[in-house]
Amino acid sequence: MSEERGLVEAALFSAGKPIDAEELSKSTQLPVDRVGALLRSLKKAYETMGSALEVVQIGKKWVFQIREDYTEKARYFAPPELPPDVVKTAALIAYHQPIKQSDLNDMIGEKVYEHVKMLKSLSLVTATPQGRTLSLSTSRHFPEFFGIKATARKEIKRLMAERAGFKPKEDQNPATEAHD
Repeated sequence: MSEERGLVEAALFSAGKPIDAEELSKSTQLPVDRVGALLRSLKKAYETMGSALEVVQIGKKWVFQIREDYTEKARYFAPPELPPDVVKTAALIAYHQPIKQSDLNDMIGEKVYEHVKMLKSLSLVTATPQGRTLSLSTSRHFPEFFGIKATARKEIKRLMAERAGFKPKEDQNPATEAHD
């Protein structure tokens, strides 16, 4: 492994969150185009070696993470950053988005307000006033936070439904999604 690739690998690992090539370029003092090439090289190297770790591109950002096949076993050593009930609320928002906060309250109760506040503070959901309530949707940071490789809402919906332990309905009418 080249010294430059090792430097980018160490910086990406140390970041502990998705980070773009420009940020890595600043921290490593390497040109942005070189950092991009090194990230692609790292991604391929981890795929080839069959490691439990992977380098993943999510939008314009890159993250060093545990491969999905190993995440459940790894949770024993690194508990999730969000309590399970907040993750379930996030999954419900992803599944039904856009969803009114009042409808979500009907589903899970008063704790929804605390959960939404936490999810908003982490920039995971957006809240738009809609009458006396809020319309909730996932933000562009949502897939990064949860390590979801997809950015399409339908795929995010499916993956979050699986994580929350329920199976999404296929071929649902989009006009009725928020009410099912």
